[in-house]
Amino acid sequence: MAKKNQSNRLTSQQKENTGATGIFGSEAKKHDVLVGDISKMALSVLQEEYPQLVFRYRASISKEEINKALQAVDKELGQTLFVAESNIKPDGGLIEVQDDKGLWRVVLVSEAKHQGKDIENIQRGIKVGVNNDQDFMVAETL
Repeated sequence: MAKKNQSNRLTSQQKENTGATGIFGSEAKKHDVLVGDISKMALSVLQEEYPQLVFRYRASISKEEINKALQAVDKELGQTLFVAESNIKPDGGLIEVQDDKGLWRVVLVSEAKHQGKDIENIQRGIKVGVNNDQDFMVAETL
């Protein structure tokens, strides 16, 4: 099993800052809002470029809807138990297009990931990683 260095780093960072605010700070919050603004700009561009199509923006999608769509592709998919009212709220929302049969198809899902101290460390010239030789803390793979 792979080491969880990224997870351990975020855990200790959260403890240092007595909560998630150190991970999800003011810069991350600004980035989060900008992702939503950019998604809405992308929607405008799509509507302008493809006036014959119908697009919509949604802030969230229910897990029930996701599971139904997965099951339509393959009955083995979408079997995860979930709370009926639960949904997913990507930071920048979702953009969908309506197909010829009137079904909505997802074309863009936007999520912001500006967490941790990468920018702060770069500004201070602090290297990270196992050998302290990286600008960014990379996510671990399994």
